[in-house]
Amino acid sequence: MQFLVLARVAEGVAMEQVLPHVKAEAEAVWQKYLAEIVRSIYYIADMSGAVLMCEAPNLEAMQAIAAQFPMAKAGVLKFEILPLKPYIGLESLFAKS
Repeated sequence: MQFLVLARVAEGVAMEQVLPHVKAEAEAVWQKYLAEIVRSIYYIADMSGAVLMCEAPNLEAMQAIAAQFPMAKAGVLKFEILPLKPYIGLESLFAKS
């Protein structure tokens, strides 16, 4: 199952609190990339967090994976996990009357 994961700096957290965790977070993301869980990652343009495309067996598994990231453990990032499914809206264009 695919997931869009929004990882944002938690409200009230100063960047000085985030910076000590950057290296460990990058290493953890890299390990999940090698494990084919994280498929792609992007910064949010204002640098308030990141967006990850991920794969996991189900929502509960993805939540458990996200909870293990160092910045989640430190409480400096909050994760919003959006389960995705294939878009089938185009089907109506090709439906036979």
